Amino acid sequence: MRKKAVPWLILFILAAVMASLLFSGCQNLSFIPGASYGYYIWEQDGRLHISWSTDRKDAAFSGYVLTDGQFADIEAVGWEEEDIWELEGPMLSYRSTLDADDYMDGIILDITGYTYIELDTGINGGYDLSRVHAGAFLNNPETSPFRITPGYFDQIRDIPWYERHPFSGFFYKLYANKYFTFAFIFITGAVAIELLRITVFSKKMRRKLYVAISYMALILLEAAVYLLLSFFVL
Repeated sequence: MRKKAVPWLILFILAAVMASLLFSGCQNLSFIPGASYGYYIWEQDGRLHISWSTDRKDAAFSGYVLTDGQFADIEAVGWEEEDIWELEGPMLSYRSTLDADDYMDGIILDITGYTYIELDTGINGGYDLSRVHAGAFLNNPETSPFRITPGYFDQIRDIPWYERHPFSGFFYKLYANKYFTFAFIFITGAVAIELLRITVFSKKMRRKLYVAISYMALILLEAAVYLLLSFFVL
């Protein structure tokens, strides 16, 4: 393979990965047990999967699943003797501990005839909603407990790409720190322009014009970024 083709191949691979993230209709999610930390919740073949994982550190997970439907089947995945789940009527409660040797547990539930499923997701006796991920695009719920209704994961899939995790969080952070963001863009752009000025533009007859056009383009870029962030966040 020619060396000139390598950058284009890398660009193509990155574009393909990004397209798969943005437009994939898959409702399952991926995480790495032993490296990922938190709850991971998705639906597959009509069954609700709830898994929790740690990055090989001690952690305690506890909560409940409450529904107005029926628990048709309950499958525990990776549980040990000290881990407990109990079913009392419409509520399934659980307590599970993980450590460096046991870094993932989960439950697979077949729940029928429901209008809602309420999930309580505790970690170490409290709540960290940034560690609770639902659907293939890892949406974080706003409260705990939170409810899943029929079609919940389809609704997540139909969310515009810029409102999905991690894009939504990334755009929000850029906008929340907009003064730093625009200062960083301007300084980076100015450095690039000055490098062009003493290299490429130095050989041009109208180098001052090229420099002026470059700074105008940089200002337009900052305006475009501001408008885009305003659209994505507001």
